[in-house]
Amino acid sequence: MSTADAPSRTRAPLFFLSYSRASVGRATGKPAEYVSRFFEDLSVHVSELVGPVTGVDAGFLDTSIAGGERWSPELLEAAGTCQVFVPLVSSALLGSEWCGREWDAFSRRRIVPRHSSASAHETAIVPVTWSPTNGAALPRVLRDIQRFSPTAMPDPAIAVHYQQDGVYGLLTMQWENAYRAVVWRLAQRIVAIHRSYLVEPWVPASVDELCNRFAEEPG
Repeated sequence: MSTADAPSRTRAPLFFLSYSRASVGRATGKPAEYVSRFFEDLSVHVSELVGPVTGVDAGFLDTSIAGGERWSPELLEAAGTCQVFVPLVSSALLGSEWCGREWDAFSRRRIVPRHSSASAHETAIVPVTWSPTNGAALPRVLRDIQRFSPTAMPDPAIAVHYQQDGVYGLLTMQWENAYRAVVWRLAQRIVAIHRSYLVEPWVPASVDELCNRFAEEPG
């Protein structure tokens, strides 16, 4: 039975960061460091923009165990209560059943505009280019959603570098100013969605209720 109507819940995250544990897992070094840094930087900006909100954490990042081994109640709760879903798009993510199920958990939830001027077509899913996918065929759920692209940047080349190399590439090449600008614009996008829409909670009782949304014929 779903726990969506449970009388008490943990603090709901404003955004949920979905990433491939296959490329990070228990590893140390740059991939793990970069994901952690990105999450922390994004959380700081989101917290600054929304201010203190009772019962809400800035974000959720699952670092407990390598993907595919178990689903904790905390992970299911976060996927079923967060307001914005942020998948870090990479070749590894596209092949991750774990990430495909996280996407499914979020996409089943109903999105309600908070005011009449809000679009009725918002998904509250904000795919971020993490690393180049080298022309890999994308699953339909990713093809059908516009990927995040920063606008109004101090240098137009920043958006180009981000689109070509992803956040991981910006960090690897030590383009610090470009990285900081992209994360700031992403935080603004997340908060704008939060202020315009309510994503109603739905927490699956177990992972067995979820399907891998990436497991379809790519095109």
